[in-house]
Amino acid sequence: MKNNCLGGGVLLDLSFVVPCYNESLNLDDFYLQILNQIAIINKQNSKQISCEFIFINDGSTDNTLKILRNLALKDNRIKILNFSRNFGKEAAILAGLQNSSAKATILILFADTFFAFNIV
Repeated sequence: MKNNCLGGGVLLDLSFVVPCYNESLNLDDFYLQILNQIAIINKQNSKQISCEFIFINDGSTDNTLKILRNLALKDNRIKILNFSRNFGKEAAILAGLQNSSAKATILILFADTFFAFNIV
């Protein structure tokens, strides 16, 4: 996938900070839904949104990390932070915020897909 979000030292518009704990069944769908919403927004606006995805694997015991690594191979806008154990969503959110390359706007989303994607 072409990276129109990173590079050249340019600050990004958005960081999608996504804490994950045992989300292997949800990640692919979640990621596709976010990409779809970005495409809709970019189609409606003259300025394209620059972004990154920061997924924090919060000590998952399922295949969450493997799925994240596979997604990252397809999209170089994805950063993965991997916790050795479950520290909780607050610690995961903080780590994501600390690793953000965004100008100002940071979206914190949860990978369980219980999120109204049309309000992004």
